[in-house]
Amino acid sequence: MTAQERRRRRPEVDEAREFLEITRDFVDPRDAIREAISNSLDWDAHNVSVKVYEDRRRPDEELVLELTDDGVGLDENRLQAFFDLGRSMRGDGAENRIGYKGHGTKTYFNSRQIEVWSDSAACSVYAIMGEPLRKLMADEVPEYEYDIEEKSNESTGTRIRIYGYNMNQNKRDFAHAVLRDYILWFSKFGSVEREVGIHNHDGKVLCLQGLGQDDPEEIEFGHAFPVENDNIERLREETPGDWPKLFVKRWILKGQPIIDNPARSLDVVFYIEGDAAKRQYNPMIRVRGRTPEYGMYKVEDRYGLWICKDFIPIKRYNEWLGLGKRLETKFHAFVNCQDFRLTANRGDIGNTPPDLLRAIAATVLRLFEDDIIGSADYTDYEEAVELEEQYQTANQERQDFDRRRRLAVAKSVCQWEGLELLEPRQEMGVVALFNTVASLRPEVFPFRIVDYDSKRGYDALVTQRTVQDLGRDTIHFVEFKYVLANEFSHSFRHLAAIVCWDCRLGDGSEVVDIQNRRRQLRITRDGDYTRYMLISATERHNIEVFVLKDYLRDRLNLEFRPRPSAES
Repeated sequence: MTAQERRRRRPEVDEAREFLEITRDFVDPRDAIREAISNSLDWDAHNVSVKVYEDRRRPDEELVLELTDDGVGLDENRLQAFFDLGRSMRGDGAENRIGYKGHGTKTYFNSRQIEVWSDSAACSVYAIMGEPLRKLMADEVPEYEYDIEEKSNESTGTRIRIYGYNMNQNKRDFAHAVLRDYILWFSKFGSVEREVGIHNHDGKVLCLQGLGQDDPEEIEFGHAFPVENDNIERLREETPGDWPKLFVKRWILKGQPIIDNPARSLDVVFYIEGDAAKRQYNPMIRVRGRTPEYGMYKVEDRYGLWICKDFIPIKRYNEWLGLGKRLETKFHAFVNCQDFRLTANRGDIGNTPPDLLRAIAATVLRLFEDDIIGSADYTDYEEAVELEEQYQTANQERQDFDRRRRLAVAKSVCQWEGLELLEPRQEMGVVALFNTVASLRPEVFPFRIVDYDSKRGYDALVTQRTVQDLGRDTIHFVEFKYVLANEFSHSFRHLAAIVCWDCRLGDGSEVVDIQNRRRQLRITRDGDYTRYMLISATERHNIEVFVLKDYLRDRLNLEFRPRPSAES
């Protein structure tokens, strides 16, 4: 068969399935906001508005996104690109636009209805698409209806309203503070481009009104950074001991050539920021001791080294610097490269050729080692921090010595067998007291220790006092605690006993282990001592709790009293 005789066929696309795949590929529902902001700025908007609200007139209190801008507006071609898949207008005289795959607005299809109103210089358009998500899930490509009126408009812009977005789920992600944080970190309005001298979007404003916000809030363009504050001597004078928390130093490395890729370059924005400096501009960082609100995060969960395209943060790559978490949390750093190739949802750089990605990582590491931590400024900072830590350690040791001395002289003790037994203050003291008594009077306890392990799992392996054969059935676990509480940090399954100093639970109290198994505490008088037992309604073995405060008093007549010469 010749080439001319062979049959021909073009590959076909299951349109509905492909639309649905792209619609669902954006895993964070707020990505719709990110794409709307990018589209607005791509089409020369100076003012952007994002409003999120619930339609209380509907029984499902439908989630509605309303996106408005004063960009150039839509004509018929741009309206078609808005609804089409894989057709962008990047070639329409705007090669530097963020959007070029024609995927972004498909996030809007995850809704009950889409409405569009737009004025361009030559026409006004209106379009509506009903039930896009339901139709896609039924393997049907949704259609849209539209009207166009040719007219001259002095002002231009677009308003998009998306009804029933994301099936009205994850509404907490659209709370005002949470959405504001997302926009300033993961959208074009959180771009780091101003740090490298790009000011194309200076003066542009976003009006945001998320759920729970009564009035719109104006947000200026650009990612938030603190003001440099790197005069160590002045900081020491103003905030002795706390100056590293307020220290801020910036490095900007523009147009750095990529190793083995001379035609390609990257930009680096690198800040060292103390914890207090971060908190001055970022209200979403969790505060120790306070219950966090939804959307708040720890410093280590957000800060570090971010890779960017279009100067929009995409993903953290802390491993490129090869540092531990203690150092990474000081850094607020970004690497932008326009040669990154993003996945369809802009969530990763996985489409970048591996060789280029390795070259970028090597370039970033070299710049970090040579130009940042190799700089005199960084060396001075590290030396000053080290001296401060040494001083703080020495000062803390002095304070700790005074504190420990006060506790020691006030500690209750017991004179026994020529020894001074110390009342425990923590779990380690319980272990020490147990070992002292068990070594002199091994018959007091019904078991003996055959192994300790304080790093992982239970504290000790035990066997019966008279057993010599350490077979599988003769060995059990014992756990040491300072005080027995309602919640137990291990499983009851293989536990033979608990040794603690005190028990503040009453008879009949419930104790729950980490597997949510429950036992009832029974306190009884058994012969010559008070017995504490954890009783199970479903398991055969019970767990004895040796409360040393009572057990040693009952069995050995040991009473712990303050030293006669205890100081105040």
